[in-house]
Order: sequence, then C-alpha cells, then structure tokens
Amino acid sequence: MPNKYYQVAIDGPAGAGKSTIAKLIAKKLNFTFINSGAIYRTITYALIQRNIGFEDVEGIVKTLSEINIKQIGDQMILDGVDISSEIRTPQISNNVAYVGKQKNAREYIKQVERDIASYQNIVIEGRDTTTAVFPNATLKCWVFASPEIRAQRRWEQDGKIQDLNKVLEEVKARDKIDAERAIDPMKKANGALEVDTTNITIDEAVDTIVNKFKELV
Repeated sequence: MPNKYYQVAIDGPAGAGKSTIAKLIAKKLNFTFINSGAIYRTITYALIQRNIGFEDVEGIVKTLSEINIKQIGDQMILDGVDISSEIRTPQISNNVAYVGKQKNAREYIKQVERDIASYQNIVIEGRDTTTAVFPNATLKCWVFASPEIRAQRRWEQDGKIQDLNKVLEEVKARDKIDAERAIDPMKKANGALEVDTTNITIDEAVDTIVNKFKELV
C-alpha cells in the first residue's frame, strides 16, 4: 500500500549543504525534518565511547540493541543526553563513514527513518536516502558541489582549526568510502533533481527544490 504522506529525500556528498537545505525546506513546507547524518554520527559517538571497533559486528549489534536515539528539533539525544555538539567534532566526521559501511547500522537507521515517515510528511537528507531508504520518495534530489567548495565549508564550520588542504583530503577520502562501500553506495538516483550548490546560495537551492515539489503535488 503506497505511503499517503509526502517524502522529500535529499542525497549527495558530504558538505554540499544537504542538512541546511533540508531544514529550510521542512520549515517552508511544515514537514518533519529527519537528519540521517546526525543519526549515523550519534551511533559513531556511541561506539567510540564504548571502545567498540568499527569492524566489530557483534559489538555494533549489541550497542544498537542497548542505546536509545531520539531527534528533538536540532538536538540529537543519546540515552537521554544531548550530544549535539559532541557529534560535530573532527573525530566523528573522520570515522562516521566507517559506520556507514556496516549493514547492521544501516538497517537499524533505515527502519527508524521509515517508521517516522509512516505517519507524517518528512524531509530527509543523507547519503542513500533516495536510493535505499526512500527510492519511491515524492521528490528525490541530488545536492552536490565541488570537493574544494565542500572542504572550504567544512573548514569554516570547524573553526578553521585544521589545515585546509588536509580537510580537502578528508572530504575526498570520505567521498571515496561512501561511493565504494559494498552496501548502499552513494550514487545519484534515477530521476533525481540535480542541484549544484557550488555557485548558488542556499536560498536559491531551497527555492528550486520547493518549486519542483509543488509542481509534482
């Protein structure tokens, strides 16, 4: 039976502006925003805190069965504690892609997201949301930008602490891991609306997606 609610799914590489764009679209449409990337980061944080290796399948499964993750507005809550700041550190950014390679973690998150979408209209962002999580979304979008622009944005977001060239290397490495993973690799979905944010503003990207959604419905 088709889902009677709408889903706007936004996919693309890290640093392209997916989260910011998705939040603004959700606000404009009065939809619920699901930040899948933040959920992956929360799991990454939980595993690091428990000293669970990213290849330790048994440890990951056990952790997923024990933790409780909630998204309240922009806050990510792990076992009742707001860890929104903790999951934005370079340590988490540099390791989250390894968690994304784990089938158990991906299946866990996929089900959480589908459950949320079963009773309300949503805007969701994250790699594989248009191909694996919501392949039949009302509107699928591929939001991207050049690696150099994405590295610049991440460098500024992190307070310009690291060397910019190092950040660029990390962005390219993240792209490689996401695109080459065996399970649900990052790729543009068939029929997805392409939005290149390299040379346009966030507001322009938002308007492009919102206008396309209104055309469809």
